[in-house]
Order: sequence, then C-alpha cells, then structure tokens
Amino acid sequence: MLAKDIMTRNVVSISPAVSVRRAAAILIQNNVSGLPVVDDEGRICGMLTEGDLLLRREIRAMPRMARSPDAISETDLQRYIGSHGWCVADVMSQDVIVARPDSEVSEIAESLQAHRIKRLPIVQDGRLVGIVSRRDILGLIVEAPATTLPRDDEAIRLAVRTRLRSELGLTPQKVQVSVKGGEVTLDGHVESELARKAVHTLIESVGIGVYHDRLAVGSLSTTEVR
Repeated sequence: MLAKDIMTRNVVSISPAVSVRRAAAILIQNNVSGLPVVDDEGRICGMLTEGDLLLRREIRAMPRMARSPDAISETDLQRYIGSHGWCVADVMSQDVIVARPDSEVSEIAESLQAHRIKRLPIVQDGRLVGIVSRRDILGLIVEAPATTLPRDDEAIRLAVRTRLRSELGLTPQKVQVSVKGGEVTLDGHVESELARKAVHTLIESVGIGVYHDRLAVGSLSTTEVR
C-alpha cells in the first residue's frame, strides 16, 4: 500500500504570511490539529500544529518573568518569537518530515510513531500534493479483510507452524503444533511469559477457535538442552 492510495488530496493549507489568529480559526473551522504551510509556488515550508500555539502570549494570564540579559539563550529568544510573533512564519515548525506519493504506508506509519507526529505531507517535485494522517492509516485496519482459516487440520498445523517460525522465531524443535478437529495444541518451551503471550496473540490472529496451551516457560537446563 502506497501513500497515494490513502492520502487526502484536497489539503487545507496556509500561507506563512497569515496571522496567527486567522490560522487558529482555520484549525478550528476545519476540525484539524495541523496545517501544512506552503509558499506562493505551492512548496511546503513548514507545519503549524495546535502544539505550536499552546505557549502563545494570548493564553497566559501573566507574562513570564524576564531573565537577565546574560541568561537569555537562543532557545529563549526562539520561544519568545513563537509566543509573540504575529504571523504563521514566526510560529510554525520549519523542520518538516515529508514523504512521496510512492512511499510505503508502513514506512509513513513508522515515521509518525518515531517522531510523535500526527500527519505527514506528501510532496512531489517539491510541491504539496496530499497528506497522510494517523486516521488515514487507521482506516486500513477497519477495511482489512478477515483472516481466512484453512479448513483441514494439516493445513491449519502448517499455517500455525510457519507463522511461529517466521514471526516469533519459534522453530518446530522449540514448539510442536498438533491439530485435531480444528483444535490447536502447542507443546514445547518458551523462555518467558511475554513470549507465551506473543504466542497467544499469534494464535488469536490466525483465527483459531479452540487452543490448548501446554507450553513450559523458563530457561532450559543443560540436561534439557542435550
């Protein structure tokens, strides 16, 4: 799945020259928590989010106590501009992470999680062509087809054994799978309760109705390894 398959193409954006007051109104009117900032040529130059506006002077009941001139840092000056500047250019985040229309959705999801952001502008030839948000990606979960479970016992056994090995690294030597009448039984050994829980999760994701857990948990002794 690519970004172009799920991205919102009719993107609400804003100019860096727009006032902060007007920008806040656009966020509220469109029920969004962030806006791409684009210049006159349609090139993205920043992002404005609700978080960027939380330290505005209009919100504070009293101004912060001024520091002595020697104690004012570059960060202090940047915060002052962000809280007192009148236009979007003064407040927006300029280091924008972007993706391309042919970027994998899985990669975009990882970027959103890693950078703790809610949306990623989609750019082609430097120009904004869309946006992918967390909600766009969540839609894939809702629309995902249900897992189809094999009908016969041997097919179920092979499906479970294959996924145990490929997804959890549990070989047939560690965990043995048997199936009778559609009921799955696991024998063998896992190293921790967390590993056992991961096995449970895998079985549930396969769609197994009845599951018998006979796994031992803990480190194997030297005798057992032999």
